[in-house]
Amino acid sequence: MPNEPNTKPKCKNCQIIRIFLLSVAFIILLSLIQSDKLHYLKIITPYNAAFLIIFLGLIMFCIKLLKYLAEKKKN
Repeated sequence: MPNEPNTKPKCKNCQIIRIFLLSVAFIILLSLIQSDKLHYLKIITPYNAAFLIIFLGLIMFCIKLLKYLAEKKKN
């Protein structure tokens, strides 16, 4: 379209922040609308969230370490 302004591609960090903020807003909206039906979310505790973050971090570390070792062995 001739009247369409040139839009620059958004950086990855900005996209991640926007997705995070939208998901938080969605969770808040969901909790306000469906407060009596969210009893199954009691399993989500700070301890479980911390465990998940550490577990996923260790998995990502192991994958990156294996990739690094494979590339080092290749060269």
